[in-house]
Amino acid sequence: MTFRALAAALTTALLLYAPIAKPQETHQHHMPAPEKHPHKLPPKTTLHPAEGAAVKIITPKEGQVFEGDAVPLEFTMKKGQRGEHVHVHVDGELMGMFKTTNGTLTGIKPGKHTLELRVATTGHNIELDATDRVSFITK
Repeated sequence: MTFRALAAALTTALLLYAPIAKPQETHQHHMPAPEKHPHKLPPKTTLHPAEGAAVKIITPKEGQVFEGDAVPLEFTMKKGQRGEHVHVHVDGELMGMFKTTNGTLTGIKPGKHTLELRVATTGHNIELDATDRVSFITK
């Protein structure tokens, strides 16, 4: 076997058997940290009656300032008849989902931001009229 043939065989073997990075699993609602989702908040639609669902942000407070890229999140949620979890949006971008009522948002860039929580159904529909919104600042 020539050197070139050996090099080609080794390169092929490395490409075929090298570990491939797997994407993070999504929709693991048992985790206290939010799941990342690359999509933006959908366009405004007609909101349906909350049917008892409600959400209220406790932390961050309106205008609160944080050092660094981590922002603690605490809220209360009433699921009502159709609510199942909360979608967390920062500046219109879906940052994750929570079944628990607290956690930490990470990777927040410096500046003024708008946090919006929306109660979502099991099928991830966020058309329930059950939202809360605050602004905060990161430095």
